[in-house]
Amino acid sequence: MIFMAMLLTAVSGAYAEDLDSLYAKDLLKPGMKAPDFELKTADNKVIKLSDYRGRYVVLDFWASWCPDCRKDIPEMKKLVDEFRGQNISFVGISFDTDKEAWVKCYWETYKMNWTQVSELKKWKKGTEIDRKYKVNWIPTMYLIDPQGKVVLGTVEIEKLRTCLESLTASAEPVYDVIEHFPGGKEGLGTYMANNFYYPAVAKKYKAEGRMICTFNVEFDGTVNGARVVRVEDFKVGSAKFAKMDEAKRKRVSDLCLQSLKDEAVREINNMPKWKPVVVGGRPVQHQFSLPVDFRLPTKK
Repeated sequence: MIFMAMLLTAVSGAYAEDLDSLYAKDLLKPGMKAPDFELKTADNKVIKLSDYRGRYVVLDFWASWCPDCRKDIPEMKKLVDEFRGQNISFVGISFDTDKEAWVKCYWETYKMNWTQVSELKKWKKGTEIDRKYKVNWIPTMYLIDPQGKVVLGTVEIEKLRTCLESLTASAEPVYDVIEHFPGGKEGLGTYMANNFYYPAVAKKYKAEGRMICTFNVEFDGTVNGARVVRVEDFKVGSAKFAKMDEAKRKRVSDLCLQSLKDEAVREINNMPKWKPVVVGGRPVQHQFSLPVDFRLPTKK
């Protein structure tokens, strides 16, 4: 019995370590040109692979009804948080047919805040994207390079992580935020001055801090996807706050911080069109970082 248990464990381990040989053998090979595609988001925005030329792109094939896919979502979220600011974009490609279930899964349940698209057709019977990318198992992941060629095709998310970690971040181009905002430094200052709003709850409790935000500037210069990735020097300084018990202070502090985060995101997402980044003579999507400061005036 002990021998049989050991044998089963060994077989199970080998199976787990060799998923690509079982399920990824038909995937496009490294160096092959990744087929272009046009797929729609839930709000009918058309997404093309060719629009991402000049950036690395992770294509994540999945479905809300797939248990293995849902199991991988937390790890994929970690990859998005870790690598999205390094000239790497993420696109989820779903084989869902029920739009409501798809949106509920990626937006409400798992907060998958990267681009999500779907044909909303039955996998292998109505979809085209699976045939282009030889997807016979999900989850399946591809990494595409800035020239539109396959770097990796795998069903194992740890292999994707290893591949992303091997990319040389220092080789990626760095672009000055000020140069791409309309009107440069003066224009950015004018925009912030005219659109700045200090949340009432934060002002009431004298909450201050710096919100470090990332956001995308699309191929046509539109701004979207703003999020706060780091908070610096946050504090709540009112006398009323200092007199609260610990539990209430935490609730008020969390409320103030969230109000500042929400306002920073609003300010950035409402920005006018930027001058897009150009790579190889064509505009490409690029992610920028920008601090948004919330400081109350000091009394003289």
